[in-house]
Amino acid sequence: MQNRLALASVAIAFVLLIAACADYPEGPFHRRDGDDDHDTTGQTDTTDHTDTTDHSDTTGNTGGGTGPRDTSVCFTRDVLPILISNCTMADCHDAYKPEEGVNLTSYDAIMRGRKTTVVPGSPSSSELYRSLLEKDADERMPPPPRSLTNAQIAIIERWIREGARNRDCSNDTSGGCNTTDVTYTATIVPIMTRWCTGCHGGAAPSAGMDLTNRITVEAQARMGFLVGTVTHASGYTPMPPGGSKIDECSIAQINAWIATGMK
Repeated sequence: MQNRLALASVAIAFVLLIAACADYPEGPFHRRDGDDDHDTTGQTDTTDHTDTTDHSDTTGNTGGGTGPRDTSVCFTRDVLPILISNCTMADCHDAYKPEEGVNLTSYDAIMRGRKTTVVPGSPSSSELYRSLLEKDADERMPPPPRSLTNAQIAIIERWIREGARNRDCSNDTSGGCNTTDVTYTATIVPIMTRWCTGCHGGAAPSAGMDLTNRITVEAQARMGFLVGTVTHASGYTPMPPGGSKIDECSIAQINAWIATGMK
């Protein structure tokens, strides 16, 4: 009698085991929903979980959204003003008669020129970067005393190293465009320095116009030349020459400075 009960118990246990496995086609040790995800087998996970996805923002967006903020160099805001103000004056690397055929007035002009002018990812292979570091003053660009500062050279080096992208954040106003508290020293001087004084500054300013001098800047503003040139208005010589206008925020700040009495 006891043997029959024992056999019956084994049979019932076997049936219950089969029923339990029926819901898990991969076996009784198949992980169920809600089970702990940790590996309890004692095996070491040697898989490389490094994320190799390129998360760089190639859209030019610099603010808003929930994605990671792109902190790479902006060509239009950081690089182009340096080139325009220091390298594209007449008979240098302008759009009309570019020296050695190298036109530095826009991204397309730079990248459509000689392949060795800018080699994305390799500053040391890029003629543009190497020319900034030439020890021979006759070969250095721009030539002394207009040679770039170390900070300006570092921006160009970083831009090339990061892939020389045409990233545009010149009109990014995520940080706001201050047109209510505009002064000559805090607002206009940085704009002139970024866009204008490479040509219109130094010992021999272009056209004899020194825009590092407040009196000159104010005179140009009163006559309408400052706004007319930077907006590329009809009847005025467009400045910077041979390229795009300066960014809209800077134009708005110049207008606000003039409208509020050029403080």
